[in-house]
Amino acid sequence: MEWIDEADAVFRGGGVKGLALAGALVGFAEHPTKPVHTWKNVAGASAGAIIACYLATGHDAHEMLDLMRKTNFEQFADFPLHNKLLGVGRLLVRHGMAPGDAFERWFDDVLGGATFAGCRSGDTWSLKLIACDVTSKRLLVLPDDLPTYRDPKTGKQIDPDAFRISRAARMSMSIPYFFQPVELLDAQGNRCTIVDGGTLSNFPVWLFDVDPAVSGRPPSRPTFGFTLKGGKGLGGEGLVKLMPWGLRFAFDIFHTAQEAWDERFVSHSTRVRTLAVDAADVGTTEFDLSPERQMTLVRNGEQAARAFLDQFSLEDYENTFHAKLAEPALATT
Repeated sequence: MEWIDEADAVFRGGGVKGLALAGALVGFAEHPTKPVHTWKNVAGASAGAIIACYLATGHDAHEMLDLMRKTNFEQFADFPLHNKLLGVGRLLVRHGMAPGDAFERWFDDVLGGATFAGCRSGDTWSLKLIACDVTSKRLLVLPDDLPTYRDPKTGKQIDPDAFRISRAARMSMSIPYFFQPVELLDAQGNRCTIVDGGTLSNFPVWLFDVDPAVSGRPPSRPTFGFTLKGGKGLGGEGLVKLMPWGLRFAFDIFHTAQEAWDERFVSHSTRVRTLAVDAADVGTTEFDLSPERQMTLVRNGEQAARAFLDQFSLEDYENTFHAKLAEPALATT
């Protein structure tokens, strides 16, 4: 079967470990016989949401990697006076050690103030981010679920097309306890707390699946999942060790929630299309990562992508899903 160089992608969360996924994207673009240059629909949770947003706003894999290489990740850990211990004190008052404002300002500048209007394709959006409403106990897909909320400043119903992508990414990567949650109003005016989408589904590889029996059409391109293996949780172990037992236990519960649901429901169909990249011993919020360790993650991603594509075949993908991909439209002159 003839190879096609476009696909959909879903990216796992993992904080600064997302560098490995950026390396994997470059590996996909540079594969000698099975390259993927165009990502049509993209989705992610937490750090995976950041990658998805950047691709959805017109950037390619090499630009993604260049951005992450030159970014000072330490600026995102905006503890009071840049002090972790003061951050622990802030947690007790503001429900997050860091406000998360530094990340949102940086990402909005990177994206040029982009809103979801630029990612609209017909009656849907080519970008989808995962977040979690812990007040209403809901898994959120953004921007689809935004109209069910109101802006806490104006009280008006949220218009997804006018909503800044950087704000949605901030919602998706609001790691509980580390970053202050985002608050929205529900239809009745009640305040809802929005946190990291990885709390419920850190790897929503199912988002772009098409059931031909329901839609009446076959999928038009494959969906690839980009996930991580190995690595450490929040800040490695140093930061967590500074906390009282109750907070350490809460972090353990959070990490279990992140991993258990997606791991429990990993199927053969998920494994066939999922690339797993070794995150070495890097921690999720290890924002002071040295250039050498950053490059280790990038190389791991590139190597994993090449090995994955070397053995991947569209025929196996089709056999797994019991449906052939739609033939590409013929070019017109």
